[in-house]
Amino acid sequence: MNESTLIVFTGDKGGVGKSTLAVLMTEWLLSQGTKVHLVDADPNQTAKIWTEKCESRGYKASAPDAPVTIADTAGTSGASLNKYIRQADIIVVPFQPHVADLETVVGWFLSINAELQGRVVFVPNRLTHTKEQRDGLEELRKILKEVGRGRLAPGLADRPAVYPPLFNGRKENFFNLPVDEKVKQEVHATFRSIMKR
Repeated sequence: MNESTLIVFTGDKGGVGKSTLAVLMTEWLLSQGTKVHLVDADPNQTAKIWTEKCESRGYKASAPDAPVTIADTAGTSGASLNKYIRQADIIVVPFQPHVADLETVVGWFLSINAELQGRVVFVPNRLTHTKEQRDGLEELRKILKEVGRGRLAPGLADRPAVYPPLFNGRKENFFNLPVDEKVKQEVHATFRSIMKR
């Protein structure tokens, strides 16, 4: 990892888990001994509220002087495009592998320049392993191979009992809690893949 790394969670498709993944990656990096500065550039302020809830319980999840900055953005357009995406070392684009999501994220990906494309990591989220999702992932793999840039991370399964409670705030790191081993392995594989450059 560089002396300072900027990881931006973005995408034009709403409701795909950008904030959830930004918070989960913050927790994962903290559990690996890396300090993180979590920046919330989304008007919904989900990540900021989470940070404040944690701090009110005595758990400091974000430090301004950290070597890694994670930015949770509202999307790929507007001021966040200039301020965060263009400066990002890693651009994380969560999506659900359905036709509507893929059309949106692939359309955006193909519209950006080659340098930015090379920094993009697509993260399939809420995987249910249906035929539609398998076909969608295969289509994205073909596009990435044709373009020769961008990567696809393993992704996270749909686990409504595990990830949404993250936003309640906590007294300690998510990975210090008794989390199912399968969940831990899935998260580790996805975030290692994101960090590999």
